[in-house]
Amino acid sequence: MQLEGHVAIVTGAGRGIGRETARVLAEEGASVMVVSRTASELDELAGALTARGLRAAARPCDVSDAASARSLVSWTSEHLGHPDILVCSHGVGAERPFLELTEQQWDETLAINLKGCFLVGQAAAQAMVTSGRPGRIVFVSSTNGLASEPRVTDYDASKAGLHGLTRSMALELGHHGITVNAVAPGWVRTPLTEPFLTDDLLSGRQVVNPVRRIGEPVDIARAVAWLVHPSSSYVNGSVVVVDGGQSAMLPLPWNVERE
Repeated sequence: MQLEGHVAIVTGAGRGIGRETARVLAEEGASVMVVSRTASELDELAGALTARGLRAAARPCDVSDAASARSLVSWTSEHLGHPDILVCSHGVGAERPFLELTEQQWDETLAINLKGCFLVGQAAAQAMVTSGRPGRIVFVSSTNGLASEPRVTDYDASKAGLHGLTRSMALELGHHGITVNAVAPGWVRTPLTEPFLTDDLLSGRQVVNPVRRIGEPVDIARAVAWLVHPSSSYVNGSVVVVDGGQSAMLPLPWNVERE
């Protein structure tokens, strides 16, 4: 129970990486506020955690709305205690050719993936500074913030911007005892990536990284858990890549049969 006494907010907790992160942090002893736009998913998760004797509560939130973000943080303080951990794992993405990408689609993606992290991150940081407690903020980004791929321009831009936000917040909040970092997953099995996960990718016949498997949400959750742990207090302003070595290899996947 290495995080006993800590209070965490996890956005995007209804499914995928966010859900697994909430579970891991709760099992480590943190009191966890699970957050997403879908109340039914949250209630099920919070109920499952509390049934195991873990401390959790649920709160829907529109992360792209400043008032909703502030309300989330104040509600957490009232019901679980002052938050000292924030994990932003929310995000949207869709495959769209650049020449067909609309202004509305661009705005919607940036509002959730980038603006949402700014709004919730600022509200949580303000609460941490006011309470005088050291804090940990972790944004779940993507390797798309480091290298782009076609047909997801708005998603790529939002994740690259998120890395800039991470560094800027780290610079300004470090002297308050608050560290800010990002985790950049590669291929991970989530509802967002399911449409792209072919049988060849899932079986390992088509290799996307040296460990020859698609990542699971728990792989990312464990990296997040390390970044919010007191032992990582000297890690600040970093983007931690968790991709099985995907970014270390040549850009084109290869088939096992070619070896």
